[in-house]
Amino acid sequence: MKRLFIFLLMTLLIFSLFTTMAFAKQEITLKVVTRTWAKELIKYATSKLQAAHPDLNIKVDASYYEYNECRTQLAIRLSRKEPIDAIIVDHIWLGEFKDMILPLDISEIKGYDDYLPSFKALMEKYAPPKKTLGLYAATDIRLLFWNKELMQKLGINSVDIKTWDDVKRYAKMIKAKENLLPKGVKPVGFMAGNSEHTNSRWYDYLWAAGGDILTKDEKEAKFNDKEGVAALEFYGWFLKNGMVAPEDVVSPANGAVYDEAFLNGKFVISLGNGHWLGTSTAKNVGLTKEQFISKFGATLIPAPEGGERGTTVAGGYLWCVSKFAKHPKLTLEFIEYITNAEGYNQPGTGKNGIPTLKSALPTIDNLPYADIIKEAVKHARFRPTIPEYPKIAEEIRDAIQEYVMNYDKKSAKEILDKAAKKVNEILK
Repeated sequence: MKRLFIFLLMTLLIFSLFTTMAFAKQEITLKVVTRTWAKELIKYATSKLQAAHPDLNIKVDASYYEYNECRTQLAIRLSRKEPIDAIIVDHIWLGEFKDMILPLDISEIKGYDDYLPSFKALMEKYAPPKKTLGLYAATDIRLLFWNKELMQKLGINSVDIKTWDDVKRYAKMIKAKENLLPKGVKPVGFMAGNSEHTNSRWYDYLWAAGGDILTKDEKEAKFNDKEGVAALEFYGWFLKNGMVAPEDVVSPANGAVYDEAFLNGKFVISLGNGHWLGTSTAKNVGLTKEQFISKFGATLIPAPEGGERGTTVAGGYLWCVSKFAKHPKLTLEFIEYITNAEGYNQPGTGKNGIPTLKSALPTIDNLPYADIIKEAVKHARFRPTIPEYPKIAEEIRDAIQEYVMNYDKKSAKEILDKAAKKVNEILK
């Protein structure tokens, strides 16, 4: 009897053990390197991935970093072949990390054709045929803005800006009645401080004129061609005609300072601000959406005669699968939840910004000047994606600032040629 009891007990234990093993969930941990602002996004994508795989116990081990530290950590951790699964890559870092990213088969990516063409081209830039190096998340764009209240104070009740000449025409109208403006207000402003915002907002005009930063192979400077000279001289026209002083545009330490100065009435026309001017910046200065729309007008970046109206630098990140990923297929699914059209600009998803997917563009309909933003994103351009770009950007920014401070002494061509020579040395 005792032997029978022991036998039954052992049988029960073995059965219990096998049952537990059969129903135990496999534990999977995805390692992620990303930015500090992505916590809600990671939480959302993790929940979506777990719901799609109830048979797995999925955990995400995410490391969050600020901008510069994120780039540094990616370089360190990928160089030692750490088994990181998903990484976030600023598009201007793409050339630096391209050899550490796993190319993805386009045919395996859901909704790939939904991407706007320019973003799709960037994603495929360094990838083999029929593959992509990552999935583009949200972006941001730039527009020209003006202060309606100040315009109306001068008797200008209708504004229609499409060309560079249009901007000059309105600037002259404002200048003619400058005495009616509050003290210190300037007819026109643009960003020329010591910040990448100076570069990106000038590039809009460089591209509008038909120029570019570098040659197509990214091996030589091109910004000093006639189109670049015209774009810098466009800035110079406002300086030479007393529409703004050098200190007004050089002093802002960054784009945020300049943007708030514009909203607070420093300039009547601003040659370039990010679309966030009507959302986060407006909120920072105490304006509601309705107040912003009532007080400020917006339009696409203007172009010279024969140029392309609406050109805008596009910011943003790609989500990529690391070459050293332990779980590449699951990671692809994870970054699809981060970047696909579902949940864009909805509370609790962390998927905020201007979508790069056509089907998700209606989610920004509640933004100020949404229709103009939707048109602008079709004209998106990108800064160089090579590792040398930060050094190149410094030379271009120095050139813009040198011209602003010496517009009456040195020519735009002379200054840009000098900068181009330095850039070509960097590119050797």
